[in-house]
Amino acid sequence: MSTQHLRFVPAGLLAVAALGLPLTVPDFLLFEFSIAVSYGIAVLGLNLLLGFTGQICLAQGALFGVGAYTTAILNVNFGWDPVATLPVSAIVTGSVGVLLGLPALRLQGLQLAIITFGVACAFPQLLLKMDGLTGGVTGLATDQPFAPKWFAGSQEAWLYGLTLICAAVSVLIVRRLLRGDTGRLMRAVRDNPVIAEAMGINLVKGRLAAFAVSSALAGLGGGLFCILNGFISPQSFLPMKSIDILIGGIVGGITSIAGAFIGAVFVVFVPGVTTDISPALGGLIYGLCLIGMMMVARQGIAGLRIDKLKAAVPGTLKFKVLSRMPGALPGQLGGE
Repeated sequence: MSTQHLRFVPAGLLAVAALGLPLTVPDFLLFEFSIAVSYGIAVLGLNLLLGFTGQICLAQGALFGVGAYTTAILNVNFGWDPVATLPVSAIVTGSVGVLLGLPALRLQGLQLAIITFGVACAFPQLLLKMDGLTGGVTGLATDQPFAPKWFAGSQEAWLYGLTLICAAVSVLIVRRLLRGDTGRLMRAVRDNPVIAEAMGINLVKGRLAAFAVSSALAGLGGGLFCILNGFISPQSFLPMKSIDILIGGIVGGITSIAGAFIGAVFVVFVPGVTTDISPALGGLIYGLCLIGMMMVARQGIAGLRIDKLKAAVPGTLKFKVLSRMPGALPGQLGGE
């Protein structure tokens, strides 16, 4: 196995583990993993925006809520099948993301972070004001797609399969975007926008496209979240939701596709585990876990695993030594 192939190992292990879950865990845990996958799709969108394009957004939780409420409104008020609402949720949230990305054309860094977090803070209040459409504080109860008669598994397994299909489609879209000219455009915008613009790259289109795709993925995850829970309310999308999604991206690996789902599992399960250990000190233990993770895995969990595997591959040390030689070119050394 070469070092170039090692980057696929976390994704492969994650896929095997995901497919084997219905055979190894009870239904209530399978439901929790389904919720984690829905979060993972939103984290994947943030990874695309922040990790590969360099645009910060602290409104991912609000966009997650836009997708959830789009699914709920279409189902409750217009009688749509819940599954049929998912593409619409992604499109609507992607359109909202384009509007949210307009400040990114002039602002960067902390200023953009504050603006987007302001959107996350205002979103629950906006839902309360639009109670005629959103149900206000009482929320909306939605239908769940029932497993067909030919399906031998449980209802939870059926919904878990639905989330995996949506996750697979999301991963394929992101992988397709990161390949070729589109991926190089995103990385150029992230690394040095001035040079990228001098080379003829349209920064406006690049940034707005990144916001649109990232938001669409958040909306798809939010629609799944609504279907899985069967009920949503403004309390489900408080500003902390955006922080949780950001934590998931950083802990899993902000430049890793597999890391998005690893981080989502972390933010869904670890807070509950720490609370079970000590209800009074659950927040403290969770905070210490985050500090420990960042001390051990600075590039996220996915990055930690890749580094360990690379260290075990024969010839890696030689590659590192040669790469430091003056005049050495990556192409001559079989660089990553």
